[in-house]
Amino acid sequence: MGNRRRILMEVVLWVFALFLAWVFARQGISKFSDDSGWARAFRFWHFPVWFRLLIGAGETAAALLLLWKRTAAAGALIIIAVMLGAMATHVYWGRPDQVTSEVLPLLLATVVALGRRRSFILSRRPEPPS
Repeated sequence: MGNRRRILMEVVLWVFALFLAWVFARQGISKFSDDSGWARAFRFWHFPVWFRLLIGAGETAAALLLLWKRTAAAGALIIIAVMLGAMATHVYWGRPDQVTSEVLPLLLATVVALGRRRSFILSRRPEPPS
């Protein structure tokens, strides 16, 4: 039974990681356009252009990191940080009702970060054999 559970967990982690990679690759790249809705939103929030580009680069990097088991935890942690910042932005600007769009990515990224923590490239503990 332990082997089936491990396989199921592996499948769940890959599904979550691939979904997050797909979402954040698209959203990260869209932040590089000066004409995007993101550019307007960041202006509304009074963030400088360099910050929007930094967030876009972070989201794109996170998407790429999620595609390799050994770096998936790092990608998930980047997403967690970005989502917490986005939630804080909504609350600061008096729109706490908009934090709901960050809840699912935050939850999925947390599951991936916890699930991949032993596989992380800087981890000192060896992963159990398959």
